[in-house]
Amino acid sequence: MARRIPAWIHPQAAGRTLNKLGLAPGSPAGSGARRITVVAQQRFATPVTGITLAGGQRQTVVNASGSATLSVGPQGLGVTWYPSAVVIGTSTGAADSSSASCYIGAIQAGTLINGQSYAGGGDTIGLSVVSMTPGDLLYVVWSGAVPGAYAFMNITGTQDVLAY
Repeated sequence: MARRIPAWIHPQAAGRTLNKLGLAPGSPAGSGARRITVVAQQRFATPVTGITLAGGQRQTVVNASGSATLSVGPQGLGVTWYPSAVVIGTSTGAADSSSASCYIGAIQAGTLINGQSYAGGGDTIGLSVVSMTPGDLLYVVWSGAVPGAYAFMNITGTQDVLAY
């Protein structure tokens, strides 16, 4: 005697008849695929302040000349970062005697240096930045690092975002 599989186990496998998931408009029968609801950009109008900064991590491989450059900044409408420090390091760790420079803005200007570390293998550089908005970038440039090692950065601080 054939046994019927309960619908709560797997709706598509429950039987040959169409179920609620198979009736989604525009989807292949039985797939249950539905279009994601799109929220209009104008609905994001409520500011949320003081949340932990997210998205401030980057990594790269140190090139053959022992240098590496990483950049990161806030992205998205209404996002403002208030960074307090940038944690830097390399996969070599404390044995790495490289130096790292931290810039806000264009590296070519060189006048907006925000911090310097002679322990590029692992250190924390305090930042004196009031705020960063989309388009602002924080650069960290290593020199004298071990070729082939990973260099990484992580910005800590708070951020303001828009919610709906």
